[in-house]
Amino acid sequence: MPRSRWRVTKPLRDRVGAGHPWIYDRALGPPGDVRSGELVTLVDERGPLATALADPASPLRARVLDRDPDAACDDRWAGARAEAAAARRVRDPLLAGCTGWRVIHGEADACPGLVIDVYAATAVVVYDGPAATAFWRTRLPAVLAGIERAGIALSHVWVRGERGSRHEGEAVRGDPPAEVVIAEDEARFAVDVRHGQKTGFFLDQRDNRRTVRRHAAGQSVLNLFCYTGGFSLHAALGGASRVTSVDLAAPAIAAIETNLALSSLPAETHERIVGDCFDVLARARKDRRTWDLVIVDPPSFAPSERAKPAALKAYQRLTEAALEVVEPSGRFALASCSSHVTETDLLGLVPGDLRLRHTAGAASDHPVLPAFPEGRYLKFLLFDRG
Repeated sequence: MPRSRWRVTKPLRDRVGAGHPWIYDRALGPPGDVRSGELVTLVDERGPLATALADPASPLRARVLDRDPDAACDDRWAGARAEAAAARRVRDPLLAGCTGWRVIHGEADACPGLVIDVYAATAVVVYDGPAATAFWRTRLPAVLAGIERAGIALSHVWVRGERGSRHEGEAVRGDPPAEVVIAEDEARFAVDVRHGQKTGFFLDQRDNRRTVRRHAAGQSVLNLFCYTGGFSLHAALGGASRVTSVDLAAPAIAAIETNLALSSLPAETHERIVGDCFDVLARARKDRRTWDLVIVDPPSFAPSERAKPAALKAYQRLTEAALEVVEPSGRFALASCSSHVTETDLLGLVPGDLRLRHTAGAASDHPVLPAFPEGRYLKFLLFDRG
C-alpha cells in the first residue's frame, strides 16, 4: 500500500541529511488523514526526503526513521537497528564490570521513540508517546531478537509503557522479579524494574558517579536528591569519611540500606535523611553543618521551554543554599537532566569565585548525535570552591 506523503514547508533537507531526527508542527503542512504511528514519506520542493514516523496530534509531528524515502522500516529493519545498537554496548570498555546498560537510546541509536534498558538479564522497555507505541510495539519481538544476536541474553522483558504514564506495565517474556541486583564496578544496586524512577535506575549518571568516587577519598559528602544512593555508594567506595544522603521519598532512602549491604559497605558512616532538600539545607545552615563535597542532582525542573524561567530560579535558589554548606576549600557538583537548561545556563547560576573543574554529560551508553543537540539532556558540572 502506498504511503502518505507529508510536505515539509521549511528548508530542512540539509538538517535532516546531517542526522537531525525531529520535525515540528510549524515545519509541516496539514497532515490530512495521516494517523498516529503511521509511516509517511516526507517531501519538500526537491522531492522525497526521508521516511518518518507520524504523530499528527503532537507538536513533534514527525520523527525521521530513515533518510531513505523508500525504507521498509519493517521487522528486519528494526532488528538490524537493535542489533547494531546492542553491539556497540558489547564493545564499550566503559561498561565492563557493569550489568545495568541502556541498550537502545532512542534517536541516538536510530530507533526514534524507543528506550530499552537491560538490568542483568531483564529488559525494560519504554515508548516515547502513543505514536512510538503504535510503531514499536508490533516490532518489539524483532528488536529483542536483534539485541540477543549481539550477545545480550534476555530472560525477562517488562514493558513499562509510555514515558511518564501511570500504566502498570506488562511482562512480554517471563515474569520479571520485583528487584534485580546489578553491578556497577564494585557497587551493587537493587533495582525496582516495575515501579522505580525512569526504568528503575539512573543509568545515565554512571560515569559521573565514577567521577565523584575519584574525588571522595577522606571527604565528607552530602548527596541531595539521592534516590537509591548512586552517588552516595560510589563516594563511600572512594573512601569518603562520611556520607549524608537526602531524598523526599522514604522508600528510596530505605533502599540505600539494602544497597550498602549488597556492596559490603558499613551503614554506620552513612547518614540517611528523609526530607525536602531545601528544608534540610536550611537546618544545616542553622546548625552550621558543612561538607567537603556537596552533590545536587534534582529532578527536571524544566519539562518544557515554557517552564524554563521558573526552573532557572529554582536552580538558583538550590545552588545558593547548597553552596552555603560547602566547606571553604570544598567541592560542589551540580547536575541538570532537562534538555531545556543548557550548560551555559547552569554556569550563569554559580558565583564567579568557583572554579570549574570538570564537565560531563550522560554515560557512554547514552550517546548523542552531533546534529541533534537536544539529545544532550544531562549536564554535570564539578566545581572547586577554594
